[in-house]
Amino acid sequence: MANKIDINTKIISGFQGPSQSYYTAKNRFDEILKNKLGVQTSSPLAALNGAAVMATSIGSVYDDVRLKSGASASEIDAKLAGTNLEGLGASFVNAEQKYGVNAWFLTGLAIHESGYGSSKIATDKNNVFGFQAYDASPYESARTFASKEEGVDVVAKYLSEAYLTPGGTYYNGVSIDNIGKRYATDPNWADAIKKHMANLLLA
Repeated sequence: MANKIDINTKIISGFQGPSQSYYTAKNRFDEILKNKLGVQTSSPLAALNGAAVMATSIGSVYDDVRLKSGASASEIDAKLAGTNLEGLGASFVNAEQKYGVNAWFLTGLAIHESGYGSSKIATDKNNVFGFQAYDASPYESARTFASKEEGVDVVAKYLSEAYLTPGGTYYNGVSIDNIGKRYATDPNWADAIKKHMANLLLA
């Protein structure tokens, strides 16, 4: 004969709920969703939806670098703190507003091409994009700018007109992959830019 179960008996469990590290990670994730993407999370389901939005947002910029970033100068500078690119946040944001080139894409491009602004071309010539640094004579051919800010403005304008406008000299589409086919001889260029952008947006 089966034993009867008293439904009034209190069940003792060793489960104490999520650990503190869970809450720390969750709060950090919610902060990224709110500050980077404007997604408000109030439930686990909302958080999952927010993760999908984040992935979609990054992927969308990979596919079209003309999309607006929504980034502020201080937000970008916080990511560049302690590097030779710190202080250029306003330049990247202004370039996006003037020429329609995503600020995070420009930031990732500068990081890649100048090693966070530490390259000789960047330090000597204020050229954080390695602009006109041709393979045969990279340093000699690289353009010199009066300031890094001028360099960001000139190159963003050039990218907009030559690479992102149908009929432009090097137009091949607006994705990072398509730009890379005409912008760089390095076959891994596009993947490197995407990695830098992911680090900026998700770190």
